[in-house]
Amino acid sequence: MISNATVRIFISCITKIELLCFETDDKDAIKGINDFLKEIEILYIDDEIIDRAVIYRRHHKFKVPDAIIAATAAARELTLVSADKAFQKISDIKLISPL
Repeated sequence: MISNATVRIFISCITKIELLCFETDDKDAIKGINDFLKEIEILYIDDEIIDRAVIYRRHHKFKVPDAIIAATAAARELTLVSADKAFQKISDIKLISPL
């Protein structure tokens, strides 16, 4: 699925949950999600992510899942790929929109 072996892809554990909760009866889509999850690294929540998520929740009024996703990117100094323009409010993350 991921053709360039030199590229490392990371997702927050929240994004993993969101992917696994995707409602579909399409067996190919389900297989694609599971195959994708096998090829990437899942980043789990630690105290630094919690602290940042609390700040983003309080100051930017993010929902908890989005605050955790943003905090994960910031704490690990990773680029966040998202079409959600709300993430533009956070100055300490690099954001790329796929749209």
